[in-house]
Amino acid sequence: MSEDVAIALTDFNKDFKWFLRSREELLLKYEDKWVAIYGKKVLDSDEDLTTLVERLKTKGFKPEQMLIQFVSKEPIEAIL
Repeated sequence: MSEDVAIALTDFNKDFKWFLRSREELLLKYEDKWVAIYGKKVLDSDEDLTTLVERLKTKGFKPEQMLIQFVSKEPIEAIL
């Protein structure tokens, strides 16, 4: 694994942990929306994932390098 990939994975994991810790607060503002998170902050959100991704690209962001998560009261399921 290259150093760049290792750094990207570490940053992604930090953002995901931040998302999990901040989930209740995020629900208040972003319930039933997709959020794009980078650097432990929400960069943008939308009810439609495709719209969000396209808007991020238009703004010059690389969606594949950030955490994009759906904010819902439903429990988070993970495949391990």
